[in-house]
Amino acid sequence: MRRILYMLLILSGLPAFSLMAQGTTGKEISDKPLRIEIPARSVNETYRIIPCGARGMIVFFRSQEMADDARVKWYFSLYDTNLQLVWVKSVPVLNELDFRFHQFTADTLALLFVHTGKSRGTENDFEILRIGFSKGTMILNFAKIQADAEVVGFGIREGMGWLAFNVKGQAGKLLNMKLVSGVVRTYPLGQGNQISVRWMQPDSASHTVLTVVSRQISKKLLEHYLVRYDTIGAIKREVPVGTQDINHNLTHVKYLTGQSGSELILGSYGQEVTTPGQKNKVTDESAGFFASLIRNGVQQSVTYYNFLEMGSATALLNEHDMISLKKKALKKNKPLDEYSVDFSLLLHDVFTWHDQYILAAEIYAPQYHTESFTDFDYYGRPYTNSFSVFDGYRFFNTLVTGFDKDGKLLWDNTFEIRNVVSMDLSQKVVVFPAGDDLALCYITDGMAGTKIIHENTVVEKPDFAPIDLLYPDDKIISETKSKIVPWYGNYFITYGYQEIKNIVIPSNNKRLVFYFSKLSFEK
Repeated sequence: MRRILYMLLILSGLPAFSLMAQGTTGKEISDKPLRIEIPARSVNETYRIIPCGARGMIVFFRSQEMADDARVKWYFSLYDTNLQLVWVKSVPVLNELDFRFHQFTADTLALLFVHTGKSRGTENDFEILRIGFSKGTMILNFAKIQADAEVVGFGIREGMGWLAFNVKGQAGKLLNMKLVSGVVRTYPLGQGNQISVRWMQPDSASHTVLTVVSRQISKKLLEHYLVRYDTIGAIKREVPVGTQDINHNLTHVKYLTGQSGSELILGSYGQEVTTPGQKNKVTDESAGFFASLIRNGVQQSVTYYNFLEMGSATALLNEHDMISLKKKALKKNKPLDEYSVDFSLLLHDVFTWHDQYILAAEIYAPQYHTESFTDFDYYGRPYTNSFSVFDGYRFFNTLVTGFDKDGKLLWDNTFEIRNVVSMDLSQKVVVFPAGDDLALCYITDGMAGTKIIHENTVVEKPDFAPIDLLYPDDKIISETKSKIVPWYGNYFITYGYQEIKNIVIPSNNKRLVFYFSKLSFEK
């Protein structure tokens, strides 16, 4: 384990690096962890971080300063790869809007701000902010979208911005905006009101947008298509994906271009709940992964992989539950894949490794606790009232799989997530190549938890290394919203909110900060 401890320590003790500890001593500190601390009043402040490769990283937040009666100032800071501040700029954004999506290209970061509150009209504003790294330019585009739209996709290609959104009771829609002229065009995905977009990606090569859409054809059944639209909404190509089967409804999809012009869609599927005693119903939960191979515009094969049939099934379920499901299947003389564990998943983007496609998903569930209080009735008699309080989403496992170019599942592995509860559904675990192996890492309680695997073999068991704080006598009291994200090369950023105590400081020895640190991984 000593090797993993070394690999994930923050860069420290390197004379080439120095740090200005913001809000602490105001003095330059050398030979310290490469870490920035910003004083925070609460963990509900709006700091966000977007890594931008070798360009550095953008730290931004919504301030309390009003630019005018309708707009609030958002502040953006660019830090270089040594966490040195390059510039700080403010941009006025409409008060009702909040950050939702981003896209980073070689020289531009694009951010989408959408309406988050209750609408008073039939349309809402949205704004696209483009940050140019070469000159530090900030360009805002404004447009409107219908009030009840749920934006599910965003992208920019060749001077055109694209939004994909679904509307309750109507067909989903695509919107494109010419960023120079501001001309906006909106069109529905198709005929009828039961069609919705599941995934969207602009294609600069052909000035089209590629989508996966779903059409509800009955109360329990969906059909799915890979569809390419041009800029005026005409369908250039449409390919059926999956099978029309109530036990294989696609829940999450990831598209990638395969070899020799083929296309591969990976993702997860759900099926009806088959647990005895429950009524059958379609849910957004997932029962397994699927792979759809498309060649020459036709789906050549589609394969479904039930979680219960994977080699990691016993790691996802306890042994008692697994034995119980197998007994039920045997008793009813049914295959195991007709049963389902129905997990809620957060699907990662697919990446290539050793001529394989790596698909990972984090498994989570909502967590509640019960609170009670004593009240009195009309006659003064005491009684107890109880209610449930939502704590957040508990993340408890990561499933990692490898597929070949034809969509065949080659192997699967898992990484247990300990003590991570979050109010937002964002990726907590990073999965990345580490030489001939794969590394998995997440942040919990001020430590980096890591596991090294090679396909379904565990190379290094899970290990936890403490992340260096700013001072030797610092101790973490509490930690909130901490996560780790890839940056560039073998470097990563970890950030979040920490309440820290230092007993060496005689007074005011507690501080609440938003921090970000640079980590390296070396093998």
